[in-house]
Amino acid sequence: MIEFMIKIYILYLVLVALLPTILGRIFHYNVIYNNKKKLPWITITFDDGPDPEYTPILLSLLDKYDVKACFFLLADKVEKYPDLAREIVNKGHEIGIHGYKHYVNWFLGPKATYNELLRSIEIIYNITGKYPSYYRPPWGLFTTFIYRYSKKLGVKIILWSYMSWDWKVKDPDLIVNNILKRVKGGHILIFHDSSTNIASDKEAPETMIKALDEIIKGIKEKHLEIVDIN
Repeated sequence: MIEFMIKIYILYLVLVALLPTILGRIFHYNVIYNNKKKLPWITITFDDGPDPEYTPILLSLLDKYDVKACFFLLADKVEKYPDLAREIVNKGHEIGIHGYKHYVNWFLGPKATYNELLRSIEIIYNITGKYPSYYRPPWGLFTTFIYRYSKKLGVKIILWSYMSWDWKVKDPDLIVNNILKRVKGGHILIFHDSSTNIASDKEAPETMIKALDEIIKGIKEKHLEIVDIN
């Protein structure tokens, strides 16, 4: 009986979690991972904020180059730092949701998934006054419930064109080189302005911000325009 239940659970994980993740990450099913209609434009996105230490520095850097970006916010941090979340919006940046906390969605059932998305949307909307129209699942992990309820709640799933690994790389030059040798019009770039997740290096956002300064200059030298996700 136990062996049978284990097999059923494995089958459940494959159908509900693993297969949808493969469809989203590899085949980009119902997922936006680039902006082919926006050549020669680049979109820069940030996950895991707002962060009281790094997000203000990042906002100042974006102001320096008059660049607009999209911030995928964690709703629990929006609750903790409401003024910072409002500042992101007031500066004209786009916002999306990254969940309430940085949960592994594979362990959330249908009701919990719906409540997680709805709660995140409501918190961010009530605090910033802006309805977040986009969603990036933590770690890019999908379930069938994410596809169903993101559509029901009117949020588009956004991934990225490729990963810079800025949350682990300690040398900003490596991040700069990795991005500038590959970046092309229509790409959606992903960075992280917080290091509170278990897998993140503590100084990663500081390294990312140093790299981003050079990346923005390099993108402009390639005669590419940086625009928000709209």
